[in-house]
Amino acid sequence: MESTYLQNNNGKYIHVFSCCIPVKGHERGAIYDLQREEIELVPNTMIDFLNHIKNKKLNLILEEFRSDVMAKKYLDFLQKNEFIFYSDTLFFPELADKSINEDTAILQFMTIILSDFMSDNLDTIVKNVNKLGVKRLHIHIDKRNCMSTINDILLLLEYSRVTNISFSVPYQKIDRKLYNNNRLKFLYLFNSPKEKIETNNEVLSIYIKINDTKMFLPKFNVNTLDINTTAYNIAKNYNLSIYKTVFVDEHGKIKFNISDEISYGKITDSFERIKDNVVPELSKLWNIKKDDIAPCNICEFRFCCTAVYVPFKTDNGYAVSCNYNPCKAEFN
Repeated sequence: MESTYLQNNNGKYIHVFSCCIPVKGHERGAIYDLQREEIELVPNTMIDFLNHIKNKKLNLILEEFRSDVMAKKYLDFLQKNEFIFYSDTLFFPELADKSINEDTAILQFMTIILSDFMSDNLDTIVKNVNKLGVKRLHIHIDKRNCMSTINDILLLLEYSRVTNISFSVPYQKIDRKLYNNNRLKFLYLFNSPKEKIETNNEVLSIYIKINDTKMFLPKFNVNTLDINTTAYNIAKNYNLSIYKTVFVDEHGKIKFNISDEISYGKITDSFERIKDNVVPELSKLWNIKKDDIAPCNICEFRFCCTAVYVPFKTDNGYAVSCNYNPCKAEFN
């Protein structure tokens, strides 16, 4: 097993980078690289091996696994991918469960379905969005020729606390003036004849073929993964998928997602009512961590998944109906 590199580090301790988080699932494991914002899917046996060698001297591990070919491959992999490093120091601090300050916003992420009712109350809605501290706002418009509407909304949000705005609209010609707005990050054009992505300034225009009836249905996929220190901290302490996240339907009803049958209040209510009545009810589910929800508790993606599934009560605790099966590492 000894290469020149290993020999040079022979008497040193093996450490896992604090930003590299090994997560064991039912069928396979994953290593979250929070610094690079990447995920590496690996066998669960590698997770076991990684946990076993942590803080031990390299020469002892080389001796222990002297005739184990797979152990050599695992060690080489972990080393080449910079998940581990060697040091003369015995201990290095690990990432704390709360290693960053939590955002003070009452709500952080909001999706709004624009309708005639919502348009008529847009001033009130924008005031509440601002007071709630929403940082990322998505607005869905189902009418063609809506570029002037988007410009009007962006103007209303010019001095808001929103820093990331996106829109989903029917396939149409984009007003190029939108690309100059620093808050606008994404434009999703559904019912497009073909799929493509265009970049103008810092705005991504994403053309998709599907219609809007499927856009907001909860569904796990690679696009719902959020791998960074902030997301990991939230996932360790709350439910990352629904934490400070709401969906506002065409009637102004505040829900968790489009399928949610419960309305917690209305976005056109007074700010005080939303803060004092709606948010406390929402937070009851925020505090149900994925470790307490089936099958999330055996899923390798449980600390980075943002698919907005609402947990429901069962005889054994809480569960969700997800399109990903961690027992088989397959999509249903």
